[in-house]
Parts: sequence; structure tokens; C-alpha cells
Amino acid sequence: MLEEEILKKVISQALSKGGDFAEIFIEDKDELNIKCSEDSINGITTVRIKGAGIYVLCGEKSVYVYTNDLSSRGLTDCAERASELLNSCSERFTGNISFSMRKAENPNRFEIFPSSVGHGKKIRILRETSLAARSAGETIRQLNVDYFDTDQRVEIFNSEGLRTEDRRITSRLRLQATVEADGRSKYEWGDFTRPQGFEAFRIENDYTSFAEEFIKDMAEDLRAAPVKSCIVPVVFEAGPCGTFWHETCGHQLEASAVSRNASDFAGKVGQVVASEKVTLIDDGTIPGLYGSAAIDDEGFPTQKNVLIENGVLKGYLCDRLCGRRLGIPSTGSGRRQGYTYAPVPRMSNTYLAPGSDNDEEMISSVNEGLFVKRLGGGTGGREFSIAVSEGYWIENGKISHRLRSGFVLNGRGIDMIKRVDMVGRILKTDSGGFCGADSGLCPVTSFQPRMRISLMPVGGED
Repeated sequence: MLEEEILKKVISQALSKGGDFAEIFIEDKDELNIKCSEDSINGITTVRIKGAGIYVLCGEKSVYVYTNDLSSRGLTDCAERASELLNSCSERFTGNISFSMRKAENPNRFEIFPSSVGHGKKIRILRETSLAARSAGETIRQLNVDYFDTDQRVEIFNSEGLRTEDRRITSRLRLQATVEADGRSKYEWGDFTRPQGFEAFRIENDYTSFAEEFIKDMAEDLRAAPVKSCIVPVVFEAGPCGTFWHETCGHQLEASAVSRNASDFAGKVGQVVASEKVTLIDDGTIPGLYGSAAIDDEGFPTQKNVLIENGVLKGYLCDRLCGRRLGIPSTGSGRRQGYTYAPVPRMSNTYLAPGSDNDEEMISSVNEGLFVKRLGGGTGGREFSIAVSEGYWIENGKISHRLRSGFVLNGRGIDMIKRVDMVGRILKTDSGGFCGADSGLCPVTSFQPRMRISLMPVGGED
């Protein structure tokens, strides 16, 4: 831990040529990756990431400089560089810096720290996962299983006197496989993610079932029928189909998009922007979810943010800098992958609130349409595109047959969320994954109850 007097001098140096706010973000992170290829362990990599970023603001301007030299001289040189880059600033910080610790409790509980468990036990998890995948009864042409764990400790100090800290631990398995069925083959990857230490693997059936079902699903997909391009009602299953909200409007509700006028939601707070069935929330305080933390990466406590309520836009996800640009407070949403990135507004756990509609009626009332059980990757913005990983055709109010993956759902987000005509009562979560943006890869979760769009373009085969 660095001495507070040194950090005060570093902040003063960063503000020596102008600026009204400065922050030091210190990261100390351990990462482990063990690779299992074709049932053989072929690599163990341990990485220690340690460094600091210095963030200086002058009104609506910003400078970010980082270093992996945490000596007094290294930090001072970094701060001097930041001050030189902002030397045209007329604003001057005149206060005295006196740090006061502000503690916040991480909603995720960690029982077994990864560093306390030997490689042998982690290799056993890999072997059990590989065996479970091969026991699925399908033809596997290639199989890789990777084990990952991370232990990130962060400390934040700023010119307002804030001192705070957090510890984030995650465990993850990644399967990569090539499966063959009915003369066809496909490659796919999938993650088993937990915001936990090694206790994530306490129940063997959790990760082995994941592996077995992953392979079976790949084979079933190869045997499925293609879908033609069409415009039909689309029913999205509860749980992981929350990716729909992440891509259709989540990124547009980040204040960075709003402040540069790259969002259809800019200037529409208080206006109807979606169906009255839609209440959309982002909440970084939910225990057990991948996007949860005690604080954001600017030191603000995470919080529950209602973005859309009964179709009416209530606000945006905001960090300190965008808050200045838009004249609104931070929502505890300034996030970053690590010390080499400046913070920007990012989603955490984004979900559609439950409604009052009947799940079965969403399907039974559709003559012809699409039932989406799982979504894959996508791109967001004003126009979105999302791949369907597992989908089924609805015919005469019943699920008829599975559709081969590879088709996409697309459209303009603000138009599509106005077409939500049914939202179910049962909210289901998802295990989570990563979102990549300007501040790197951040863990997120997106989920929902079952939901229906009255009409939606489906991009399939012509």
C-alpha cells in the first residue's frame, strides 16, 4: 500500500498546471489460465497486473495517463506528464487534500480465494469438464477447455479527499469445440462464469452439466432446419435473452453516447420512448451477479438505476466526466477493465422488470413466429444486430421445430422497444459475460422475464 503523503503529492503534481479534479486509480490483479487441449494439460499461465492511472479533469476536458511504476518517482513523473497535457486549463484546484476512507460492501461473497487452491485441484476441474463434454454422445472433432480465475484489488484516491477500495474475484471455464452431426460440422465456444472464488466448483454437476449440454446443443443445432428471412412476432425466453436490451438500447443509454449525440435517446428524459410494458433497470448491487461490485471504478458506490419506467425515459448511466457534460450526477457507472483505461459509463446488470402477462399465452396467441431461447453476440447503437444461438419456429400457437443458428435479429432499437406487447411475470437471471467498449472488457449480466415483440425483422436465408 502506498503512503498517503506520497499520493497527496502526486495529486498536487497532477493539478500543478491547471485542472479542478484529479484521481489515482491503483490496480493489483492476479490472473491464472490453465489450458486443456484434447484432454491434455498444455499450458499454465500466471499474470500479475499492477499499476496506476492518473485522471485529471478541467471542466469538460480530461487527460488520462498510466504507469506500471508505482514508486514515488514513477507516480510523480506520470502526474507531471498529465499536468503538461492539460496545461491550457484556466481552472485551478485550491483545496487542501485530506483523505477519508469510505467503505462499501461488495454484494458478492468470496469464500475460497483462488490463490489458496493449488493447480492440481483446478486441473481436476478441467479433466472432469472435458470428460463430461465427451460423454454427451456426440462426435467431437476438437475440444479445448480453459480454466481462468482473477483476483483484482483496486484502490482509488482523489482530490476531493476520497479514499476507497474494492476486491473483485471471478472464476470461469471456457469450452471451445468442433462438433460433427449429419454430415455437417460447426465450431463454437461458451463460458461457465461465476463471480466467486473456487467455491464456484463446489457442486460438480453445475460445470459438468454445462459442458455436456453445450456439446448436445451444438449437435442439435447442426440437425436443425434453416429459417427464411421474414417479419414475424418474436417471443424471447426469460433469462439470457436480456442481451436484447443490452444491444437495442443499453449502449445508447450510456451517457457517453448521449453526450456526443450518438443516441436516439438524447434529450428525451421524461418522454415516452418505449412500450408502457417496458421498465428497464441497471443495478450493480445485486448479490451473485457477474456485473456487481461495491463501487464503480471512480469510487462511487454502485446503485440501482431505473432507466425506463413504464415506457418513459427516466435517465442515463453516467460517470463523472459525462455528468459534467450533461449536468447530471454520476450513477455509479464509471467502469474500466483496469488501470490502462480511463473510466466511461458502462452497464453492469441490466434487466427488464417483470410484467403481468401469461408466459404460455405469448406463444399460443401466435399463428406463425419465432421463439428465441438464447441469443449470441451482437452489436449495439442506433441500429442493432443480434445473432440467435437457439431458436424455434412457432406454428399455430405451438413450438414446431428448431431452427439452425446463424440468422440474426436487427432493427432500430428505439423503434423495436416500442413494439413490446407482452412481458411475463417470472424474472430469471443469467450467468453473465463480458462487454467490450472504450474502457475495455467489463463483466456484465443481462436478463429478463419472457417477453414478446409484436413484429420484428428476422435475417435468415433468402
